[in-house]
Amino acid sequence: MAIAKKGLRKVIVGDEIFYWKIRKKVSHNERHDVEYEIPVQHENEGQILLINAGFCRSESYGREPMEITPGLIQSKIIEAIELGWKFHQSGKPLRLMNGKLLL
Repeated sequence: MAIAKKGLRKVIVGDEIFYWKIRKKVSHNERHDVEYEIPVQHENEGQILLINAGFCRSESYGREPMEITPGLIQSKIIEAIELGWKFHQSGKPLRLMNGKLLL
């Protein structure tokens, strides 16, 4: 499985290239205070990582807007690799949430 190519952003971690994506349009779930998971995948595809950084775009629920930067994505990729994410291998997407990798 691969992330749709339209709107991808590139980030380099070490010598590896990863792509990540944030929807431009706010989804129904985001409007109703559901945190958004940011998909990340290595340039040669492999296993997708879904980063839960507490990012949500539902200001009507009192949430402060959060800026997602390439630096944040890089740090989360490094954290996931340290926790055992095998980004070159295929498999079901993993979730990085609260410092843990979950299936």
